[in-house]
Amino acid sequence: YSWSAAVCTPKNYPAEIFSGHLIVGNTPKSGYVYMPFDRVINSNNLGNNDGSSSGEASGISPKTLDITWLSYTESKSYSGIFKLDSDKIESLMINGSKRPYWNKETKKSEIFIDRRFVINAGLFPGGMVVLYVFSQSNMTIVGKYQAHEDKTVDWGIAHEIMKTQEGIDETIRVNIKDLPQEILDQIKNGTIPLGYWETLFREYNLTPQVKAEDKVETILINYINGEFESIFLSLNGNMMPIKKRAIPRKVNIVWHDINDRRMESDIFFDEKKSKAIFENLKDGESIKFIIEIDRNTKPRETKGISIKLKTAYSEVEMKDAILSQESFTKSKPY
Repeated sequence: YSWSAAVCTPKNYPAEIFSGHLIVGNTPKSGYVYMPFDRVINSNNLGNNDGSSSGEASGISPKTLDITWLSYTESKSYSGIFKLDSDKIESLMINGSKRPYWNKETKKSEIFIDRRFVINAGLFPGGMVVLYVFSQSNMTIVGKYQAHEDKTVDWGIAHEIMKTQEGIDETIRVNIKDLPQEILDQIKNGTIPLGYWETLFREYNLTPQVKAEDKVETILINYINGEFESIFLSLNGNMMPIKKRAIPRKVNIVWHDINDRRMESDIFFDEKKSKAIFENLKDGESIKFIIEIDRNTKPRETKGISIKLKTAYSEVEMKDAILSQESFTKSKPY
């Protein structure tokens, strides 16, 4: 297996890495892969593989993350040296990531084992760092850490203009001036919601559920905590994996319509409205995430998929939390 490095941020909370290394040994002189630096990162979504590292590592998992970065919305630098759960990281990589693919020559679905990964560091205001392992099929959290504010960082080494405080202030101004007014007000009033992001990582006993007659082939779920999961029902006897999950941000589902035509649908959710619904449920209860499909839905239609949550005590429609949806024809299953 091999891996490279990437970084992400919450949307509209840009950051820039001053120095970052994923170290593969247990000493400072061990080999490492650089984290993406010398560019401002402002991700559209948590878990995006933004930036590009110089180089990659093969056949060995990282042991340590050593990182320093600037949080532009706070005008603060953070640093931390974190011992990683290298065994957990290696366990995700060593056997590769299985996924089906469509063989054009045989016109059949076959299994491909992907052995290329990305280790992604999520950088949050307040100094929280979340480490993800990405494959083409899944994005998995492998650790959360807390960095400390670092007032000793010499940003003039990275950018000539930042050799003076005036230059630092101007660089920060340029990189935040186009942020939404809501964020600018937070910066002005000192109300950046530092505790909010921790709530994104709450997990639920959440299990997707579909109907057999909809002939669902795959379900791809992106979660608000930056993880995503591919459920290839053809690979596991149509059994839905039982596990804890965060709140969905987006669902992509491949199914068959009333004429047995293969269709693909994207459903996007409003983060705050979804959180309000989930947080109103009883703690610890099992939740069925029921995906209902109108099999008469036509291509380009923006309706036809409905979602509801069902527990032993309640049933809640997710209609008000759906931002948008659209369906398309799909020629190949994968």
